Amino acid sequence: MKQKLLEVSAADGRVREIPLTGDEFLIGRGDDCDLCVHDPQMSRHHCLIRARGNETFASDLGSSNGTYINGHRLLSQVKLNTGDELILGGCRYVVDLGDNPDFHLPDCVSADQQATTRMLKDVHKGMANE
Repeated sequence: MKQKLLEVSAADGRVREIPLTGDEFLIGRGDDCDLCVHDPQMSRHHCLIRARGNETFASDLGSSNGTYINGHRLLSQVKLNTGDELILGGCRYVVDLGDNPDFHLPDCVSADQQATTRMLKDVHKGMANE
């Protein structure tokens, strides 16, 4: 079962596959991260993805800007599913756990930069209404 994150380029719509290696996969700005993202909205250690048996979980590591799963701010550890949308700072990924050979990126994943920006604003706006 090959687990990965899928990132759609805002510039040209190309999909970048990021393999989730090991039992723990650290995402953030820090040089010690498995996925080092140079985004000022990303914390040094932003999010941890853990594989445990046949299940995969995501945890926010106290980041300033939060981790969002399917538009909801992650407040504790949550089980990930294929097709989940993961937003970290200004970056957006789709989870593919390799458990569904028929999985394809949903139509809502757009390479349009304004669509991504608009979606992030909607997420933060919804947070203010809570």
